[in-house]
Amino acid sequence: MGLTFDPQCKKAIDLAKQTVPENSELGIWELMASLYYSANLKEAFPALEGYLYPPQPLRNSSDGQVPLAASLRPIINNLAKTGQIIESELLFKTLIASEVGRQMLMDRGLDPQHLTPLSPQTKPALEWRFSPDRAVVIKVLGSFGRMLTETAPPHGRIVRQEQVIKALMRTLSKMKRHNVILLGQPGTGKSAIIYELARRLYHGDKSIPPKLRDLDIFELSPAFLRSGASMVGQYDERVKSLLHVLQSHPKVILFVDEIHSLLQSGIYDRGPFSDANESFKSAMGRGEIACIGCTTPAEYRRHIEPDKALERRFNIIRLDPPDTETTLAILKSRQPQMMSFYQPLHIPEDILEKAINLTDEYLPSRFQPDKAIQLMDDACAFCMTCEPPLANVTETALMEALEDMVGHKLMKPETLSEPSIFEQLQTRIIGQDTVLRHLTCAFVAGFSDWTAGGRPRGVFVLGGPTGVGKTETAIVLAKLMGHGKEMLIRVDCNTLSGSDYDVSPAIHCLIGTPPGYVGYARGQGGILSRIRDMPECIVLFDEFEKAPAGISQFLLQIIDDGRVEDVDGNMLDFRRAFFIFTTNVGCTYDNHQLGFGQSASSQSPWADDASVKKGLRDKGIGEEFLARINHYFIFNGLDAKAVPEIITRQLESLNELAQLKGHNLQWDDTIVPFLISRWQSRFGVRFLTTILRHRIIEQISIADAGGELKNVQTIRIEVMQLGKTKVNQVDMAGLSTRRREADTLIISLA
Repeated sequence: MGLTFDPQCKKAIDLAKQTVPENSELGIWELMASLYYSANLKEAFPALEGYLYPPQPLRNSSDGQVPLAASLRPIINNLAKTGQIIESELLFKTLIASEVGRQMLMDRGLDPQHLTPLSPQTKPALEWRFSPDRAVVIKVLGSFGRMLTETAPPHGRIVRQEQVIKALMRTLSKMKRHNVILLGQPGTGKSAIIYELARRLYHGDKSIPPKLRDLDIFELSPAFLRSGASMVGQYDERVKSLLHVLQSHPKVILFVDEIHSLLQSGIYDRGPFSDANESFKSAMGRGEIACIGCTTPAEYRRHIEPDKALERRFNIIRLDPPDTETTLAILKSRQPQMMSFYQPLHIPEDILEKAINLTDEYLPSRFQPDKAIQLMDDACAFCMTCEPPLANVTETALMEALEDMVGHKLMKPETLSEPSIFEQLQTRIIGQDTVLRHLTCAFVAGFSDWTAGGRPRGVFVLGGPTGVGKTETAIVLAKLMGHGKEMLIRVDCNTLSGSDYDVSPAIHCLIGTPPGYVGYARGQGGILSRIRDMPECIVLFDEFEKAPAGISQFLLQIIDDGRVEDVDGNMLDFRRAFFIFTTNVGCTYDNHQLGFGQSASSQSPWADDASVKKGLRDKGIGEEFLARINHYFIFNGLDAKAVPEIITRQLESLNELAQLKGHNLQWDDTIVPFLISRWQSRFGVRFLTTILRHRIIEQISIADAGGELKNVQTIRIEVMQLGKTKVNQVDMAGLSTRRREADTLIISLA
């Protein structure tokens, strides 16, 4: 039939096929009788027992090729479109509600009122369900939303949430204050619980107390209520009309998903709908209507909690994200439905558990079961769109789907290699091989489960003189984590405002400005809020000694717990990130006079662990922060051996840029020694970059702007030859000139 039936329903269908003679079709009557007796529906429909007779099998086994009767095919096809698992009771009620099935029973003398799924003894308690006013109310309310109990809601496969449903029913049974808000994080199943309650009300489930069985649940859409209300007072009239219907028919319960969008408190943020929404608050306070709402803790604190009069009108039922065991049970309950939709794809049970573990690990800011369900759905879609389509959902498919969800390639621990990471660092950072080896080891170890413990993967201090590659090291590691994409959250500490006495401006910069302060923007957060978009990254505090000392106290919570909330209540999870603090404190520099005549062989700046820690203490950083640092990596000052390689690499990089523009860069053998003689060790690599920019790149840029590079094939760099009778070389130091010879631009350095 192309459908997925639960075991009991499938057994009833097989029995119905056995009652069909050879070369005959399976009709509605045979299927109804089989479902009625094999699924034990007598208790729900006792009046049908005298009209439906026990099935009499004509053969020992069912034949899967028994065709469906023409009257049965459209009913089955409509059920197939729902995509849900068909249960015996649902199929039976669909058959007796169909025009053909209903007519068959009435032709045999059955009173239509006995077609409801309740015994005659309970019928008098359902006066509202049989009232002619109900159809009118459903039609009137149709412009504002939908009546969930008008038709059979789909089975939501609620697993292990009976306590929440019972708490919900207890609140609705109260004499007063029968308004309730389901409070939970996004994706934890708040709306699904309300839909499950509506399903049970529709089917007259035994778990529903008799007092509540005659209720309807109407889902209000605030967008429908406000749509087209362009004139002053038009929205007020709609609200009054809606409330009048609800007050006149107390059997209808109001349900508002994202209820904060309707009942926004006007205490702090008044809007065009605030006054009219006060009518809802008044009606709930007088007990004239019953309301169920769903919202998140952050929205509740922002929109509802500030108004204490509004807050006390609701009972709060908190819905926590399910644990791993419950999430696995939820996925197993949805597994048949997924396999039916993605036929012939098979979903192994071990993949379900893997999906939960992966989403917990890589999507810490989202909540179960929604994130695991989405990952499984995405993985199934990936398998079906492969060429050729896959027969089973594999771990590879899960990882591909997960990378689509997070938006970048994931760093897989099994692919980490100390030699490869060290090689990539070594190609960018010159003269620091020893410290890079130790850093590589700590970086790889940070991905191990042995070093997790609910903290960031690593907390490192990179100390040493300026211009030796500390910041560049963090950038290289960030690109490694993003497979080429820079996964870096950079905090330039010299831009953090505040003082040692008031560190709040710096904290606002990191996690966002609080509501009510100048600069607050809802949802914007601060610099660290970017962790929600890239949970696997390098968090770099560059030049940490320039930040207010008190910022270290704020960072203690992140280092200890790996998590902190921003101003909007969003949880920022840093447990998959590395923290790197760079600093120049504690370094000893040469005392000789600065100048272009300095020798490259003079002593390089240096630092060690003790001097860096002392420098941080002198800046006001407490011992409790220093003790939480996993590793101190001290970079050496550049020595004369590293300088030639750095200069050569920079010239080669400049040549690559020139070739992209159609030129060839050449330099004399004397250029590298000449630039080395101008280098000052205390300024590190940055000084070499400055020399190249001021003496070479600027000359090329000026020539390009003036049109001098037209038809130039070669750009040659040489050392300026000064005659003995001309200006002294010391007076020309730091200058450069350019001239054109045929198709060559010559830049001379002095």
